[in-house]
Amino acid sequence: MTQLNTLRNIAGLQEHKVDWNNASVLFVDYQNEYVDGVLSLGKAGKTALENAEKLLETARSKNAPVFHILHKASSASPVFNCDSPLSDAIDVVKPNDNETVVHKTLPNSFFNTDLEEMLQLTGRKQLIILGFMSHMCVTATTIKAVELGYDVIVCEDACATRPLPDLSGNPIDEKLIHLVSMAALSDRYASIQPLNNFA
Repeated sequence: MTQLNTLRNIAGLQEHKVDWNNASVLFVDYQNEYVDGVLSLGKAGKTALENAEKLLETARSKNAPVFHILHKASSASPVFNCDSPLSDAIDVVKPNDNETVVHKTLPNSFFNTDLEEMLQLTGRKQLIILGFMSHMCVTATTIKAVELGYDVIVCEDACATRPLPDLSGNPIDEKLIHLVSMAALSDRYASIQPLNNFA
């Protein structure tokens, strides 16, 4: 069988190692919409959330800057309605008083927010990214972060997504979508690593 390589491998880029002295952490869209709303992620979401809770505890113990990204849509929106508690952070990963909350309106967490400016104030150049959903806001935020010059690590088992229809309306399993999303990011944009690498 032919050996498969990512573009990162071909270019000679090294996989990033977690450096808690140089890392900030982005918790992307851990919101009630994904637990109790129409976008509920079920078992996969529950497992990812448990891992996110563990990583949040680690980040706090390492005194790393933590940013909580929350998608806030208009008061007329059927999802992430800014007036609904479904757009609030899930309790188990709720930000504390020392952590920054950023509200966004598109998948890219940097678009029309002051996230970039706040990250620059930390002086740190590594970003650890995790969240919901793998194929959407995690992907969009990761790509933009790399374009801004950050070394990005995605905690893959703290991310999850939902099933989607193909062009014929047939379901694509959420595990496959997550797997492909992580593979696509791994090809060029980020080091994809499991939770146990962040201890």
